[in-house]
Amino acid sequence: MKHTYTDAMADIETLDTRPSAVVISIGVVLFNRREPKVKMKELNLKFGKKEFRDEQIMMGRTVDKETVAWWKGQEPDAKRIFKQANVTSMEDALNKLTAFLTQGDTNYLIWGNGSDFDNTIITSLYESFGMQAPWKFWNNRCFRTFKGEHGHITRPPEFQGVKHDAVDDARQQARYLQAIYAELQKYNILSYKERQQ
Repeated sequence: MKHTYTDAMADIETLDTRPSAVVISIGVVLFNRREPKVKMKELNLKFGKKEFRDEQIMMGRTVDKETVAWWKGQEPDAKRIFKQANVTSMEDALNKLTAFLTQGDTNYLIWGNGSDFDNTIITSLYESFGMQAPWKFWNNRCFRTFKGEHGHITRPPEFQGVKHDAVDDARQQARYLQAIYAELQKYNILSYKERQQ
């Protein structure tokens, strides 16, 4: 078994829940679901400032009033994203994400927390800017489904960081997935296909 990265957990913060949502941050964590001792590698893209939201709206991306209202009720630490940016443009952000997910020779499984949310919205964001998501559709994985099926066998790890910070949420989800996998391995109840991946 390779002690390298096999998986990527993605989490996003948005201003809508539709695939066309304006995205304000993307957090991705590279990890090995079977080997928690392999140190995670993180990418934390922030583009919550108004100019980046406007850039997306000009490309037809959408904002939902209920989602905006939800953000107003969040903790100040989470809402700081609306004053932060570490990219020069949306194209810059997507190029950095592509570079992060194409390093090495691994075709990562790309996990998102909802079959119709993180991965779907990121793919749509790429399309809005005339780019292609850097993974094959068959590598999409749904952490919400996996957690719903197996999450009862272990408790989630204690949360570290700021809730609704994309990279902190991605790290938490990756750690929880590793904890579930450890229990499944312990009792040898992974499916044949899962054991081969």
